[in-house]
Amino acid sequence: MAVQSAAIGNPGISDDSAAEPGRRMLGAAEEAVNRWVSREAAADGGYGVSDFPALAAAVKDLISLGSHGGAYSQRAKLALESAMGHLEDDFCQVLISGTYFHPPDNLQASLYDSIALPVRSSSFSSITNLEAASLSSFTTSSSDDRWTYCTGHSRDSFSLEKVHLYLIDPEASTLLKEIAELMMLAGHESNLSHAYGEIRNSTLMQCLCLFGVQIDLNSYNPRASPSESGFNMLLDLDGQKMEIWIQALRVIIGTVLPEERQACTQIFGSDSKVEEDCFARATTRFIQQLFAFGSLIANVKDEQYEKVPLLVQMLEEFLKLKPSIEALRYGDAKDAISQEADMLLEKLREEAVRLLLKFSEAQINHESYDNETIVLNGSVLSFPQYTMGVIKLLAGYSDTLNIILPVEVGGVGTVTTSPWKSYVLTLLTRLQLNIEEKSKSYKDECLRNVFLMNNAMYVLEKARSPDLKILLGDNWVTKQLVQVEQHATAYLRASWTEPLFQLKDKGINYTERSLILTKKFKNFNSIFGEISRVQTTWKVPNPQLRQHLRLVILQQVIPAYRAFVGRFGMLLNSKFIKYTLEDIENNVLDLFEG
Repeated sequence: MAVQSAAIGNPGISDDSAAEPGRRMLGAAEEAVNRWVSREAAADGGYGVSDFPALAAAVKDLISLGSHGGAYSQRAKLALESAMGHLEDDFCQVLISGTYFHPPDNLQASLYDSIALPVRSSSFSSITNLEAASLSSFTTSSSDDRWTYCTGHSRDSFSLEKVHLYLIDPEASTLLKEIAELMMLAGHESNLSHAYGEIRNSTLMQCLCLFGVQIDLNSYNPRASPSESGFNMLLDLDGQKMEIWIQALRVIIGTVLPEERQACTQIFGSDSKVEEDCFARATTRFIQQLFAFGSLIANVKDEQYEKVPLLVQMLEEFLKLKPSIEALRYGDAKDAISQEADMLLEKLREEAVRLLLKFSEAQINHESYDNETIVLNGSVLSFPQYTMGVIKLLAGYSDTLNIILPVEVGGVGTVTTSPWKSYVLTLLTRLQLNIEEKSKSYKDECLRNVFLMNNAMYVLEKARSPDLKILLGDNWVTKQLVQVEQHATAYLRASWTEPLFQLKDKGINYTERSLILTKKFKNFNSIFGEISRVQTTWKVPNPQLRQHLRLVILQQVIPAYRAFVGRFGMLLNSKFIKYTLEDIENNVLDLFEG
């Protein structure tokens, strides 16, 4: 270059003499490019680039020759364009071959295991409304013999510590940086950004395929209904799909995007504008598709109330991760993604609130329960189990629910009651009214009281979970317990007043006592036998309550029967004394097994 400059600046040197250094520089640069291209074409393995320092020097010479004008300027520009084309091809080849997939062991299995249902057949995923709810939607825990609501729902079920997807090999990254700096030096930033963005976007999209949350953005309209968007096949999204989206969000925002940002910084760090452009091109459609799948879930309008906890979890997780998304981007790209994130957040909020209000209205109208047949044994119906299951899962998201629920949503409590507490109190009040309405289907007063007692006890049992007990307070729990006791007392009176009356000696005169005693013993035997026969088939699911009822019955019947038999048994034929004290006890202890 020094020789060329001296020649150009000295009028005493001939044009041929002045052109000679430029001709030699151009020839050497073209030869270096051709040698590199030939070796690249013949390369087998590696990244296909050999003698890169010589190539870099040649490119810099071509840039210099092309920028100074003169006889060889146009030829140098053409050679530079050719070199850039080959460099771009090589950049793409290195980027593709230098990317490796490094997930944790059995990532797919880990993802699905992390959201696996405790009892897969007990999923609510097939329930479209409360009318379809049934006892088969619940399973019994072997540890405490209590009904357990099963959705496989977990807030912290998957670790991100070992999730590293589609990383760029360090050696490849170094070479990509050198190529990128040459292309940027030659003014080919646009081609470079386009190539990097297309390849990395395509690669990153494989993450969405891996998680199973990929859709076609070309036919997706986020503002349209699911049917209008052409996604009818996805209308039956189950809870597992929603949970997978949450896990994908955590992995992508927590590891994939930061690693991509780091790769862009390492490769294009010498030019912040190119760095940002490449990151935006690589990740924008990728993030949009992740958002689009979440939006698709929010658009599903089936009345599947069991989806509410997962919708709220999606909302809570997204709120938590949104600042991390925005921190990775700048300028217009940040604004665009932020706007789409806000749109998704609003959709999730709207759908969660819509289902919550619809759920509350269903409790008022109780048309969803009208076709549910009462259980003949007086046990807990499915709709209280369903309702308490949803409430119990939602209780873990009280902070988020207090943000999204309208202040006036509840209608129960004081002005200072939080929206979530007010909503739960209203829901429980309406649930109780529904249970009372359903109890009218029982013609037997005793069984009706057992039914009311069982369902009130179930609600109390579930309300004693830590989150709900703190929310509802001791006063509510005490009132619910009093209600259980009232139903239990009503049952005892309706069922055992008559047999106990037969064991009273009041009104027995001496002249007719033999006849009266015979009648009383016969009546007691008949009534007690009928109670034993019928109420053995009734069900009291709660073991403590079942045992309590039996003990109360024994405490009343055994002493009365012992005293009556002891006083009058000797006056009658033994055939009229059908039951021994042991028989009485055994029969009572068999009650309420269902």
